[in-house]
Amino acid sequence: MIKQHILKVGRRFSIPQEWTSRSYWRETGLAYLYILPAFAILSVFVFYPFFSAFRLSTFKWTPLTSTFTGWRNYEYIFRDKYFWRALWNTFYYVGINVPVTLFLALLVANLLNKSLRFLAFARTSYFLAYITPVVAVTMVWQWLYNWQYGLLNYFLGWFGVSLINWLGDKRFALPAVIIMSIWRFVGYEAIILLAGLQGIDKMYYEAARIDGASGFQTWRKVTIPLLTPQIFFVFVISLIGSFKVFTEIYVLFNGTPGPLKSAETLVFYIMRQGFFGTQHLGRAAAASVVLFAIIFLFTLFQLQITQKRVHYQ
Repeated sequence: MIKQHILKVGRRFSIPQEWTSRSYWRETGLAYLYILPAFAILSVFVFYPFFSAFRLSTFKWTPLTSTFTGWRNYEYIFRDKYFWRALWNTFYYVGINVPVTLFLALLVANLLNKSLRFLAFARTSYFLAYITPVVAVTMVWQWLYNWQYGLLNYFLGWFGVSLINWLGDKRFALPAVIIMSIWRFVGYEAIILLAGLQGIDKMYYEAARIDGASGFQTWRKVTIPLLTPQIFFVFVISLIGSFKVFTEIYVLFNGTPGPLKSAETLVFYIMRQGFFGTQHLGRAAAASVVLFAIIFLFTLFQLQITQKRVHYQ
């Protein structure tokens, strides 16, 4: 009787047929049981902090007081010229760092995919830049950028370029961060792309060679389309990581956002509002919510537009 009633209700409200099966609910329950640990971890370290940050953004919160202010924190940051400058610097950093790093990583991956001498050493040396602690890497680049005796100005002097005050001139502060970031992440992205290159079946290249395709035509018509899953993955993680740049700037400029805040990004602005300056966590939380919204929208855009061009073997 119960089963007949369920089938009758199912036909009436278009309930899927599998919902009437016990095995379906048993398998579904086991599936949710398996993902429960991961969901618990995400709830504690991702979902709860996010909703807490959103709630905090509606308060004027200091170490001594906490007052509900509604949307005033958002009104403050949207009227703050330093917020808009930090937002512009962030987009400037992302707009140059992401495509240039990806392009260079493609070239390096193609080079490392060939039969060269000391190939294992070359692959390891490219990846070392990424696995080395970022603080140590940044301190080395501080010496390279030194405008009086740094190696970078020394090499540029060979081409007649005058001394550049990389870390003291507002015109070169953010480009200095971009150059260092490109150098650091090219190896990491190249290793991921190299794994994708080695997974492409050789028969595609043999077919292209038989058809008389040149090396560049093969690379453009065969390699790039079949490498799009890895390119898409690298592009997404690179974009998200670039929006969150902070440590490199903090160490490179000794705890400051560069001369006249010329290298201040959105994450640095958040830290300055919440911890370095006025310690107004409400404003910092509001800026964090804005940053989350930007990253979320960009990720959705990538999923809708970029993923349509991904080719799977």
